[in-house]
Amino acid sequence: MFNARFLSRSAALLFITLLAGACDLFSTDRDDVWAGTMIVVPWSASADGKPIEARVADLVAAGGTDDDPLAGKLASDSRLPVIVYLHGCSGDMAGVPGLFAQRGFVVVAPWSFARRGRPESCGDVGPETLRWRLDEARWTLERLKGLPWVDPWGIAVVGASEGGLAAAQFADAPEDVVAVVIMGWTCIDRQNFDFDGIRVPADRAVYAVVGQDDPLVASSRLGGDCGQALRGRAMARNRVVRGLGHAVPDKDILDEIAAFIGTARRAYARPDGN
Repeated sequence: MFNARFLSRSAALLFITLLAGACDLFSTDRDDVWAGTMIVVPWSASADGKPIEARVADLVAAGGTDDDPLAGKLASDSRLPVIVYLHGCSGDMAGVPGLFAQRGFVVVAPWSFARRGRPESCGDVGPETLRWRLDEARWTLERLKGLPWVDPWGIAVVGASEGGLAAAQFADAPEDVVAVVIMGWTCIDRQNFDFDGIRVPADRAVYAVVGQDDPLVASSRLGGDCGQALRGRAMARNRVVRGLGHAVPDKDILDEIAAFIGTARRAYARPDGN
């Protein structure tokens, strides 16, 4: 005869296993991307005077909530300018979130490779990859809505390399995105219409920067810069930087980008929601 206590314990273990499997089953791409999203906060905005650089999952484990990972971690009544940063094809943030945090921004950077089955895309960016990257931007912006530390003067989306391509193609950027910055992308694809040009709504500020020594600039397929695609926009700036390759721009350019975003926020934001 089977031991009743053994059966009871086995049933409990089975229930726990099934429950864990169910939780995993109901975990979505949105949840995975949010959990892997990096949030970087300048020291001046944190409650303890120290910079914050951590993924959402770790912030939640340290006392934040899934809805507000920074709950209890910021100086009281902080309302801060926010950048959503889209990394390049490798998933490496290249230190960019920290560089913008040094300029007073909270940077929220979704990590694309948190998604299950996310293929490598360096050198082979397809339409599915672009769709994924834009989904990640939308999901992140949805998560930021209503958070008490996001100020009402608008958000900037900054993308680098593959992330720059995604930023340039963000045709349905919501109204709270007032500025888009394209780094390390030429806004040109002579073989793929879906990647060519800039589809950001015409009423948003757009800043583009690419290195003159970037291999993309000399490419027969992608060569050039975003200047032509930016023509006719009310607020746009295109920079081709001498001596810069496919890399993060120097301090002066980052300062210029920060100032450009600040101007766009003052010019285009709708702090009253209208």
